[in-house]
Amino acid sequence: MYPDIWAACRETAAPGPLKGTLLRLVESQEQVATNRLVDSLEEQAALEAMLEATKPPLPAEGPRHYLLVTPFRYPPLRHGSRFGRRFEPSLFYGSLSLSTLLAEAAFYRFYFWYGMAIPPASALVTRHTVFEAAYRSRRGLRLQEPPFDAFRDALTHPADYRATQQLGTALREAGVQAFEYRSARDEGINVALFTPRALADARPRSQEHWLCETDGAHVRFLGETQTQVHVLPLERFLVEGVLPMPAA
Repeated sequence: MYPDIWAACRETAAPGPLKGTLLRLVESQEQVATNRLVDSLEEQAALEAMLEATKPPLPAEGPRHYLLVTPFRYPPLRHGSRFGRRFEPSLFYGSLSLSTLLAEAAFYRFYFWYGMAIPPASALVTRHTVFEAAYRSRRGLRLQEPPFDAFRDALTHPADYRATQQLGTALREAGVQAFEYRSARDEGINVALFTPRALADARPRSQEHWLCETDGAHVRFLGETQTQVHVLPLERFLVEGVLPMPAA
């Protein structure tokens, strides 16, 4: 059995003002990926328009930069997400610090690596964008604080999302727009938004290109303005010697 966190906390957990600045990492979506398929800029424009027409509709909350609306546009992964079930709209996730952001990203790079039927013979190098965005809501919660902190083990379980997905559904139904919570991969704090209305701006406040190198033992990150390579070993994420696989 898993705890019903909202039933235990709702009497003393009133949504209130919540604001801050988060970081989010995404894989770079460069148009160069389709350039090899066409012979001219006119054909490129037509191809991009065709691809756009096949995508889910944009959220209705006014024009925003694609980095800010994309998370709300697509359905969740097959196992859902920590606070979102498979049949619910996706959430916008971010972190309050770079170290927490990279820990979260590294875990999912390992998840991708070990989810392949045949991992590559050499390291996988990918390009990413780290961007900064402000969030603000009058209906927010901090799950890292009382009364929710009494359920820290369930909130940060490395693989079992049942309690947190049940909580996410309850928060959505209660009209919560944004909340902070402790990371399961790091000691830092993450942020989740149910709606673009919880974003304070129409565009990211900053962007930086990053390279990521993944193999079976390490994930390495290097930002274009960074001099230090951030190395996260597989052992950091193992539970009883096994990489936990997210499951609801």
